Amino acid sequence: MHVASSLSSPPEKKLWTNDGKVTAVKNQGSCGSCWTFGAVGGLETRYHEVSGKLRNFAEQEYLDCVYEGQRNGCNGGWPDNCYDYSKKNGGRLASTADYGYTQKDGSCKGSSKPDAMVAAKIVGYTRVSPTEAANIEALTTGSLSVAFEVTSYFQQYREGIIQDTTCTGRPNHAVTAVGYTPKFVLVKNSWGSKWGESGFVKFSRGYPSNCGLFKYSSYPNLDTTGQSDNTPSDKATDYKPSENDDDNPNPKPDPNCKDVATNCQLNWCTRRESNWVAIVKKYCRKTCKLCGDDGDDGECPSGTIRCSDGVCRHEHMC
Repeated sequence: MHVASSLSSPPEKKLWTNDGKVTAVKNQGSCGSCWTFGAVGGLETRYHEVSGKLRNFAEQEYLDCVYEGQRNGCNGGWPDNCYDYSKKNGGRLASTADYGYTQKDGSCKGSSKPDAMVAAKIVGYTRVSPTEAANIEALTTGSLSVAFEVTSYFQQYREGIIQDTTCTGRPNHAVTAVGYTPKFVLVKNSWGSKWGESGFVKFSRGYPSNCGLFKYSSYPNLDTTGQSDNTPSDKATDYKPSENDDDNPNPKPDPNCKDVATNCQLNWCTRRESNWVAIVKKYCRKTCKLCGDDGDDGECPSGTIRCSDGVCRHEHMC
């Protein structure tokens, strides 16, 4: 492991999505495999910088192989362990085309699948210092694997620049930082393209918390092989955020969402009688974490479902 050191002042903005060097958003489904998506996302722009090719790498190889014989990878993990696995196995990683995602931890098939790391090999990883400035500097050279705390408020996110004031604990979700502007850090999630802004979220710059976004960042170290990757590039995401930071600065749900009633109680939130749901949505939206719901139909934001406790979350977090 290496620790990134400060160099020169970074450019004002860098959005790897707008350079065509970020693959389309994927959906981890019911498996807690976010750590594999964070690791793969942290690799793809850096492999492109070496090879000139955008490669859709296989999260499933990491899911099946990194903790094989130890535990179920759907119960969580760390992106750094993915890079260690690749290093121990000749720097390899398959493509999704050869090793498709199944939403389940299966037997490791890494040795029997073609290695898509043609032009470069993974030889370790670099841990980024836990500050916004260090993360921004690291983003100038490629995407980053990052982790933060997902809250109920975050799961209701639809668009805009978010400042989450509800964080209480440790990071529980790994994602990929794929760029920045003076006002936001752009993050690629793994909950499908219908969640958030086409599967992406903008975290506010200069905000002290951001639910721990800058504390656990890393990226893989690559050594060139001297070989050319002659396979055509995989498809890049169609999402290209505006570089004008004044466009759509306000997040949904409304961070100023409040209860109308003064005596709201948590135990009210789980009662599912239709007339009671309507009352709770009208008078106790903040207490019952319904600030992201529009109207009285009880529909959850895209990319989430209503869990048994009445709160809208991504399916693997119910």
